[in-house]
Amino acid sequence: MQTSIVKKKLAEGKPVLVPKVCYLDPDIVETLGLLGFDSVWLCNEYRAITPSTLENLVRAGRAAGIECVIRTGMNSFDDLARFLCMGANGIMVPHVRTVEQAQLAVDRIKYPPIGSRELENIYADADYGLMPLEEYLRAANEQTFVVIQLEDMHAIERADEIAQVKGIDVLFVGPADLALALGVPGQFKHPEVVRAIRSVVKVCQARGLVCGTPALDADHCRFLMDEGVRYFTDGSDWRHLVAGFRQVKETYGPVGFTFRPERMR
Repeated sequence: MQTSIVKKKLAEGKPVLVPKVCYLDPDIVETLGLLGFDSVWLCNEYRAITPSTLENLVRAGRAAGIECVIRTGMNSFDDLARFLCMGANGIMVPHVRTVEQAQLAVDRIKYPPIGSRELENIYADADYGLMPLEEYLRAANEQTFVVIQLEDMHAIERADEIAQVKGIDVLFVGPADLALALGVPGQFKHPEVVRAIRSVVKVCQARGLVCGTPALDADHCRFLMDEGVRYFTDGSDWRHLVAGFRQVKETYGPVGFTFRPERMR
């Protein structure tokens, strides 16, 4: 089992930047690892990635030394152990609103005495059964990290209660759904969203956890770092693909090339 670079950096108070892979190509995951990123996150909340595809994405991460965090569906707790057996290093659980939901997630992710995950030690996370059992159980609990997403004010207001669930590493404020719930859709830097992030940072600092949220851009990321956020997501393959090809148009337009207008089908 890999020793988690992410957990080590967070324990040292260092920031971690986690890009997202939207397109289900293992080559992208492997390339990010070769580029030197510590972690990547794969979203199974909206796409329902087939198990074989997801396993190949995680396998590519293992080959390139990059840690894979898988976001599951809101009520897909039975998937958590399967993702970990594939070799995922972290699990991201969306739309957690109660202590009970957070505890259920930890129970499915961690082995006793922290959780109640059932034993299976012949797959990738246990080096295909080659790790001694005691070493595997210890490493699985120590090196696997849990990211709990808080995405509405109900969750934000209960952040301190949720933070007391043993086994959580990161409380992650999701600004998209939070802004939507607050009646300011798309305004990820709205004062109310920032106020919510600040409140979760305070909880995390008091409870020994890490606060996470999207970086959005370098200036906002620097601001959030000054506020105490340490776990960031940003930089999806979709975003860079679109931005890169728009840059091609801007570069070659003055040379004499013409392009059709962008449109929605």
